[in-house]
Amino acid sequence: MKARSRLMGLGVSVFVMLAVLASAAVAEYPVKPITMYCVFSPGGTGDTSIRVLAAEAEKIFGQPIMVVTKDGGTGTVGLALLAEAKPDGYTLSMGTSTGIVRVPMARKVTYKPLASFTNIYAYAAVASGLMVRPDSPFKTFKDLVEYARQNPGKVTYSTLGAGSPMHLIMEVIAMKEKINWVHVPYKGTAPAEIAAMGGHVDAVSAGDMHNALNGQLRPLLMHTKDPYDRLPDVPTTMQLGYNCYNDTLMAVYGPAGMDPAVVKKLEDALEKAQGMPAWKQWLDQFGCVSLKMRSAEYTKFLEEAWDREIEIQKALRLITEPATAPR
Repeated sequence: MKARSRLMGLGVSVFVMLAVLASAAVAEYPVKPITMYCVFSPGGTGDTSIRVLAAEAEKIFGQPIMVVTKDGGTGTVGLALLAEAKPDGYTLSMGTSTGIVRVPMARKVTYKPLASFTNIYAYAAVASGLMVRPDSPFKTFKDLVEYARQNPGKVTYSTLGAGSPMHLIMEVIAMKEKINWVHVPYKGTAPAEIAAMGGHVDAVSAGDMHNALNGQLRPLLMHTKDPYDRLPDVPTTMQLGYNCYNDTLMAVYGPAGMDPAVVKKLEDALEKAQGMPAWKQWLDQFGCVSLKMRSAEYTKFLEEAWDREIEIQKALRLITEPATAPR
């Protein structure tokens, strides 16, 4: 009996010691470099935004945050890799709500959209739209639609990938206008815009307005719910009666099961990073809207968005049921 009691006491002591060590590790987090995946190709809004925030957050943490490109699959390739990582806070990813609530609706992914991740912090809302080269013959969105109506299959447009809101909005418009145009998907916003600027496609549907703001592309249509204050004369999908808009958010994710105390440290650091001049400069350049949506609020947003997206995609006859189970 005494031997058993000693063993039980030793077991309790070990458990307490491990708990203390774990608590100390959380308190000191981070004690080594953090890897931050970016699920989109270099040069676009996703890549540039997380590089700015990571550079500021690593000053706060005193540890490097290494941004590593893991693009493809409209953002799902990087998220699939993240879902398999240890939930210790040292492997994170920049992604968008599209990789959680849109793409998995249309095609099977290896992760569970509402169960495989810790939704840490949503930091920006996308301002997206349809743009053409400055010398394009299409001066208005109506011009483009009428040409597509008279020339089925001849109008081409690029996006960052199939299943993205920039793709789905264009297909909603095509359905409502009873026209046929050709989608050309790329691995990210930057190559999709380069294709338009180079004349390889007629237009680009993108969540990045900085080339419209600097004059390298000419905007024909905004995907925003309300008029975009930096381009107030450009009509929106809602104003034109299409009853659809882009509500995509950019965010930082971790694997499921992260310690809430680590999540809190990341939330605090990212929010503080948003107060730095570099972040304000990025917002001015790329034309996005800054957000400060912490984990609980963002998780609720995604859960509600999943249910809303099912109704939208079923109404458009794009799906009968989601291709991926949420949990």
